[in-house]
Amino acid sequence: MQPFSTGRPSPFSVVFLLALFLNLSGAMPVVASSADEQIAAVKAQMNDAIFQVQHIVNQPVTQLKRTPGMDVALYAPGWFHPGANKPDFDTVDVRATQKFDYDAHQYVTSDLNPGVVFLGHELEFNSMTKYFITDRTVPKKKLTEAEMLEINRLYRIIGHCEQQLNELQNPEPPLAKIQRLIGEHKPVVIGCLAAVVVMLLVLRKRQAAD
Repeated sequence: MQPFSTGRPSPFSVVFLLALFLNLSGAMPVVASSADEQIAAVKAQMNDAIFQVQHIVNQPVTQLKRTPGMDVALYAPGWFHPGANKPDFDTVDVRATQKFDYDAHQYVTSDLNPGVVFLGHELEFNSMTKYFITDRTVPKKKLTEAEMLEINRLYRIIGHCEQQLNELQNPEPPLAKIQRLIGEHKPVVIGCLAAVVVMLLVLRKRQAAD
């Protein structure tokens, strides 16, 4: 086996070392596919997270036939006001906005559900999951701690995907991107430049000695 060369560092090796440092730091992302393919992959990941959130939020709740003598609280018009605030997917904690307005009543119903009642203790209202309600004609199940933590996790995925899509669909001008990357990786860039300077000085010193 040949021993590791102790000869002069070539300019190519200097450039390669700089590129390696930048790539390891994340300053030079490797393009593995076309922009359209990347956008499709990110959209698929985001849509999957949205589907999972909808599945949790829209779980069925117990429905009972209304009978004479039941003490029933009536909500009208319907269960939900029109519209819904879009959650801040990067920061929101849906546990903090969970409300138990229906707990005070054994049975509840609305003008949308004639002849049917729901169990108040099974239900909740949450302004930060309302965005993903697909059927507003029925109330929503009271979510467990684990279910809400899972929604928080899925929200972070959705937020990250939205950011990626924005970057892919609205790419930065090359110069602005270089400036941003340098700003985000100042210690790495300074270290790389220092290493290059040292190697060039060593190379120059050896050439002068020859």
